[in-house]
Amino acid sequence: MPHRMLFVAFAFALAASSAANAATAQEPAPITLSAANAVSPVSLPAGVTSVLRLETNPSTGYAWQVAEAANLRVDEPFEVTRDPATPNGMVGAPESAAIRITPRGKGPAALKLVYKQAWRDTTPDDRTLSFVFVVE
Repeated sequence: MPHRMLFVAFAFALAASSAANAATAQEPAPITLSAANAVSPVSLPAGVTSVLRLETNPSTGYAWQVAEAANLRVDEPFEVTRDPATPNGMVGAPESAAIRITPRGKGPAALKLVYKQAWRDTTPDDRTLSFVFVVE
């Protein structure tokens, strides 16, 4: 009988220890990116959704569109928010697009975005941003 009580106590201690370790082992924090990150490769944690914030102006008909995505899930449609300081009804005020990206697996990843009007074909004058990632 004492062995059984010792085993039960050990099992409870092991379960408590596992729960404590799970609580302290945190998932890597999402990274917030901007257009400035298009300059050099960025390290991203595998499977963690990060947010790319880019200025946009949907009242002009322009919006960011995915031209290419490799080893990334890109959540669409993008969330667009207006600066709370901008007066309601003001046309042409810049807004912010939140583009959520999640690496699919470890290794290289890439994202190319084009800022264009949806009804037009892409032209050389359209703004493009290309991002290179290293997924760890």
